[in-house]
Amino acid sequence: KSQITHSMDFLIEPAQLRDEARGGEVVIVDTRKPADYAMGHIPGAISFSTYDIFALDTRADGLAAFARDMAARYAEAGVSSHRPVVLYEQDTGMRVARDAWILHYLGHQRVRMLHGGLAAWRKAGCELSAEAADDWTVALRVRLQPGAVIGFDEITGHLGRDDFTLLDVRDADEHAGRDQTACCSRRGAIPGAVWIEWTQFLEGGRFKAPDAIRGLLRESGVALESEIVPYCHRGARSANTYYALKYAGLPRVRNYIGSWHEWSARSDLPIERP
Repeated sequence: KSQITHSMDFLIEPAQLRDEARGGEVVIVDTRKPADYAMGHIPGAISFSTYDIFALDTRADGLAAFARDMAARYAEAGVSSHRPVVLYEQDTGMRVARDAWILHYLGHQRVRMLHGGLAAWRKAGCELSAEAADDWTVALRVRLQPGAVIGFDEITGHLGRDDFTLLDVRDADEHAGRDQTACCSRRGAIPGAVWIEWTQFLEGGRFKAPDAIRGLLRESGVALESEIVPYCHRGARSANTYYALKYAGLPRVRNYIGSWHEWSARSDLPIERP
């Protein structure tokens, strides 16, 4: 069995971020909508998110093109390979997790999420700002991390394997094919997927304790030693679950960034109605 190790390298608490921000080296990224940013944000934070940009083809060439596009967008926004990055939203949500995961996939070595988000920052008594951040001209060097991602072609080859668990973290209607998602031509789930809605791994805007996360997986019949692949609609909720599972110490986790948006668009891929 794989060894379970507890790591929090991808999380930072408000007091630590406040101290690091005083040095001026950390890039703080507010992944909320621009209107929310304008109402008040962490001092020095930039407003940026790739939440609305889908990964449309998770084969090797498609992922490479997606990575190039993402790297160019982050660099233009001011995210550099040479400065540590902290991302946040209102709490530990799907938007911040998706951008953190994409930067990790691009090979950025120092990416963290503010655990508990802006709500935790406020609760800790830290100040807010209404001023926009200064512009930065930077370079973002891409070193892809293939161990963080999986594409539809590899998933199809793993369906039915005992050591491979697909985790559908969408809501109940999406999983059952009862939703009305306009951009998806087919509805349902990837065959054999275990359903656990992504919010079940969270409590009070933060990740649940590692033992609680592992217990939730066991209750749902997930073998902790298997490789676990979460998916949702655009790879955002699944990115949040990716980090929840990492927080619980599970080392064999990959995010299906194409998720149901890609899977449903390909008529050659199987679906089921649970």
